[in-house]
Amino acid sequence: MKAKNLCLCAGLCAASVAVAGGDKPAPQLLGNSINVQPVKIAKARYENGQVVRVGDWMDYGGTTRAATVRVFDCFGDSNSDGFMDDAGGCSLSSSRWWFGTGYCNGFATNDMTLDPNTDLAAGLSRIDLAWYWTCGGFGTEQCVIGVWTQDSSPENGCELDSFDYSGWLLNYGTLSCNPGGYYYSNVDLGTGTWPAPTGGAGSYVIGFLTSSGAALATCAQPMLWGSPNNTGGDPNGPGAQGPAELDDDNPLDGSHTTSECYTLAFGVCPDPLGAMAQFWGETGGDPCAAYDCDNNGVVDTRDFSCFFNLWVPKNIAADCDGNGVVDTRDFTCFLNGWNSCR
Repeated sequence: MKAKNLCLCAGLCAASVAVAGGDKPAPQLLGNSINVQPVKIAKARYENGQVVRVGDWMDYGGTTRAATVRVFDCFGDSNSDGFMDDAGGCSLSSSRWWFGTGYCNGFATNDMTLDPNTDLAAGLSRIDLAWYWTCGGFGTEQCVIGVWTQDSSPENGCELDSFDYSGWLLNYGTLSCNPGGYYYSNVDLGTGTWPAPTGGAGSYVIGFLTSSGAALATCAQPMLWGSPNNTGGDPNGPGAQGPAELDDDNPLDGSHTTSECYTLAFGVCPDPLGAMAQFWGETGGDPCAAYDCDNNGVVDTRDFSCFFNLWVPKNIAADCDGNGVVDTRDFTCFLNGWNSCR
């Protein structure tokens, strides 16, 4: 797994060992699922501790891509219908784990290894996710969820977020607080993607926001499930996930420190748990094709020179991370992919 060893906050890259899952509240089951869909979506970065929108808000048009397949499942959807089922024989149907109404986790980062057949160059075009919206009590609060992919991973010695790529803000409008169940959503971008982590291994970040993405939600948390490699995980599900997770709960401030690295192994089914999400993409194709800049069928030093000659004058063809801007992030993006493919 490629690791960049970049930190969200300076001075927090010291080596750390994930603390025991028992330091969190005991996981509980919740079975009432409530479907919601975003009203608008927008591309955004997370940089210098802030969400920065880099695209206009667009009306959400619903599912438009029928040709995608599941490439990572920490959701429990063995029949690929976008709804929770009794994946892996845990005898829980659509019930999923959480930490109760008294727990808040503004940002969750979960380890992710994509299905080995994933077309990495095509990116990830759909996400299914689930969360509990505690917010301010029993009123309502605007709900915006930010989702980013990255090359760093908490499985790599509690490595902190690198935020390599732009992600997406999903604006759900106003949602009821403590609705008596958990919310879930099936979001197809229609246009645009989440970039796949370099080599297909990294992590994803889910941030719970309000005020159109400008501030943290009062209180929210991801629902929890496990991926196919976990005890009780769906044996037919794609991808894999380890036990380490970064959770923004000590304190709730929109960032992670090494003291917020946890092992979510509780001995329940599935085990370990992780922030509940499922990504869809494409399979087949050559994952290294994106780094064959001169299109000669071989990834070598000539491709690096080819890319460099596009990157220096800021040619849009050098927009490796797909965020519409050619900058140093694209150089790092290409360098990591090129190194893994040559």
